[in-house]
Amino acid sequence: MKKRDEEKNRREVVHAFSMILQIGLAMMICMAVSIGIGYYIDKLFHTSYWMVIMMFVGILASLRSMLVLTGVYHPGGKKKKESANEDSPD
Repeated sequence: MKKRDEEKNRREVVHAFSMILQIGLAMMICMAVSIGIGYYIDKLFHTSYWMVIMMFVGILASLRSMLVLTGVYHPGGKKKKESANEDSPD
């Protein structure tokens, strides 16, 4: 292999690893924050169901963040390429 191909492969591996790490951290942070909020609300009001409710909210938030990071879902309803084409004058 050429040296240029090896560098390209290394960059792709680093990019893939950073994407996996970013998705994993985003999912864990969404879950941890929402469960923490649910735990705090349960302790504050002496209840036992808010942590379960917030856990499901955290799961949904982590799935949304995963879809945004992978490019499947675009917040605002427009894709980046479509919004760039609409901004340019004809």
